[in-house]
Amino acid sequence: MSDAATDFYHQKTEAELRFLIEHPEYYQPDLIESARRELRRRGLLQMEMPALEPQNLEAPASVARAGRGVNFLNLALAALVLGLGYYYYARQQRGGGVQAVAASARPKPMPRLTEVPTSAIPTYDVAGVVRRQLATVPAREKTNEEHLRQFRELCKRFWAAETQTEYLTGQAHAGKAGPMFAEQTLVARQSWHEWNRAAVYHFKFGPVMANQMDRMREAASSQQHILEQFPDLLPNKRFLKDRELVAREADVQDWLKDVLPTSPVTGKPYKATVLTAKF
Repeated sequence: MSDAATDFYHQKTEAELRFLIEHPEYYQPDLIESARRELRRRGLLQMEMPALEPQNLEAPASVARAGRGVNFLNLALAALVLGLGYYYYARQQRGGGVQAVAASARPKPMPRLTEVPTSAIPTYDVAGVVRRQLATVPAREKTNEEHLRQFRELCKRFWAAETQTEYLTGQAHAGKAGPMFAEQTLVARQSWHEWNRAAVYHFKFGPVMANQMDRMREAASSQQHILEQFPDLLPNKRFLKDRELVAREADVQDWLKDVLPTSPVTGKPYKATVLTAKF
């Protein structure tokens, strides 16, 4: 092989050489064999491929007389054909990649959403409720930082339990209590337990704070009793015929109107109990 031919193959990339030997139908056998030798020289071709049958390709007399000049012409033609073949091969490969990317980019069908019952109790903005309650306390009673801290913590625990209780009893009255209602009342009762742990202490609050604290204590006591009785009276809304529960629910409304004007759960004003006397 001439130096020019050797340089020709040395300058080719691995992909170009492999394209040449993978498509023998396009090229002369000596070009393909030279590409194999170059790959073997680079250590990129481990397995020997079967030799191709020699073909009798007679060159015209005018070309034969040209001597070594024909090698350069063959090399130029081979380079052109190889370049065109590799260009076509690369385009096909890129086209396939684009099609694959396009296929993967197609939007998948949206999953079907299925409604399932949930036993989670909604959360409410307890911090906002506490701020509303503290806004009703005179500034002079909030100057004592320790008292203010204690009262704020008590309000926080109270409304965490109260909002859960109002939600559950509201669901029962609306006929929307689910199969997990009894377990939900246990969650609310645990929240009341956190209130009880803090409310057992004696606090030296100012008159407004002290009055609200008394109302919260009374409401908390009744709400815990209601939660304890409600699951057994839920079928057929038997709680509506239980005079004690009806009275306690009315009392809670009356007590809480002195703590906060409207319910953070329903957004409706707490109702005052109106006593009528017959003469």
